[in-house]
Amino acid sequence: MTTDLSKLLKWLGIDSEDLGINVTGMCMDSRKVKPGNVFIALSGNDNHGIDFAYQVQRSGACAILAESVSEDKAKPKARQQPLSIPVVEIEKLSTKLGDLSAKFYNYPSRRLKVFGVTGTNGKTSCTWLLLQAWNKLGIKAGYIGTLGYGTIKQIHDLDNTTPPALGLQKIFAEFLDNGVTHVALEVSSHGLSLGRTSSTEFSGVAFTNISRDHLDFHKTIEEYAAVKKCLFSDYNADFAVINASDYYGKQWLKEINLPVTSYSSINQADLFATDVELLPQGIKFKVNYHNHSYKVTTGLLGHFNVDNLLLVVGILLQQGFTIKDILSVVSELNPVPGRMNRVDSKEIGPLILVDYAHTPDALEQVLKALKQHNARKIWCVFGCGGNRDKGKRPQMGYIAETLADRVIITDDNPRYEDNQQIATDILMGMHSKPKVIHSRKDAIVYAIENAHSKDLVLIAGKGHETYQIIDGNKYPFDDRAIAREILGNLGRVA
Repeated sequence: MTTDLSKLLKWLGIDSEDLGINVTGMCMDSRKVKPGNVFIALSGNDNHGIDFAYQVQRSGACAILAESVSEDKAKPKARQQPLSIPVVEIEKLSTKLGDLSAKFYNYPSRRLKVFGVTGTNGKTSCTWLLLQAWNKLGIKAGYIGTLGYGTIKQIHDLDNTTPPALGLQKIFAEFLDNGVTHVALEVSSHGLSLGRTSSTEFSGVAFTNISRDHLDFHKTIEEYAAVKKCLFSDYNADFAVINASDYYGKQWLKEINLPVTSYSSINQADLFATDVELLPQGIKFKVNYHNHSYKVTTGLLGHFNVDNLLLVVGILLQQGFTIKDILSVVSELNPVPGRMNRVDSKEIGPLILVDYAHTPDALEQVLKALKQHNARKIWCVFGCGGNRDKGKRPQMGYIAETLADRVIITDDNPRYEDNQQIATDILMGMHSKPKVIHSRKDAIVYAIENAHSKDLVLIAGKGHETYQIIDGNKYPFDDRAIAREILGNLGRVA
């Protein structure tokens, strides 16, 4: 995509003479600026993007759009020398990026069918399952979320669940260029609050549930829920699919003005499950729709996956697929990387599962699901992230102690926080004194080596992540790979 700088400024309400400057792209990361790019310099909490002006000029930036300084944000550092490229100061630039980005890429979401899924837990599972279902139904689809962005064949890394507006619209444009027609998008509360999805046009929107998370950012769960609700009130989607079992979902079903399909795994709804059987090898249940009942068998584990599958079925029904065609592919869907993933071994050793559960509700759901699926003794290895909601730490400690037989507290992503303090916060919610092993690898080794062959070891919190963040640095670390390595050393690995 290319345009003229004067046209770009006009989109922002700024009239200028023809500057004769060709813009080849826009970029917010000073390290990734390419010749001809306009650098977007936003006002952050720690620094202002304009501080990197010389760097982007050397990289070939043709101009800088700089956000005006506000009282609660960082002030720019003084420049020692004048710049040779134009700098245009713009009030509240960050709030205008959604529309600016959509215009620059010629509104790509209008030419795609974008389906947004929001909620505390289940966003990744639902969007990934939907991606697989589309693929099996002959649709070329893309995914954007916690796992990254891309297609079923290749996923690229992302820094945020919902990318900033500029990155999001660029990905949409790339999808169009590659022949993608449908997109499954995880819509986070941060993404909605910060305007990352502004000017994105949704074909459908769906809701999983709300439980405690991100209260370091939203302050109260009511504020958190209100932000989530914006996806159903502010974006004029063609339809909605909503969990009728969730407290907030029940309220929204009465309030939103979209064609809606309700779903539930425990109550009656437009689409609901009955006769749920949790088996060691998966789940059997019946899907009820329009007074007909259909049998479903899946290899997915956990009662919550019944909800996830119902959400996917609801979206596909709204798209016009028949219930029989939908259910023919549902049984073939595989778990999301890092969600209830088995680490298999040749021998009948401890069953090892890796899961991303990093909120109180998610950890509770996973542990309850494992108890329902089998009668094994459960070991739970988990920690909590640093520089995040501290209030959930004792809650997770209490849940682990209550539902698991043995608990080992370890490090998750400490980030810049003291790992001992994080562990202390978790222990505040526990009556017992579980083993604390800060080295995550050593904690996993201890659990696997000390668990009985008929036990189950849950490694929770990081799931698909292939790194650990310590003192702001990313180090290679993959729970699944570590578990396989340990099993290999024990002579058990498949």
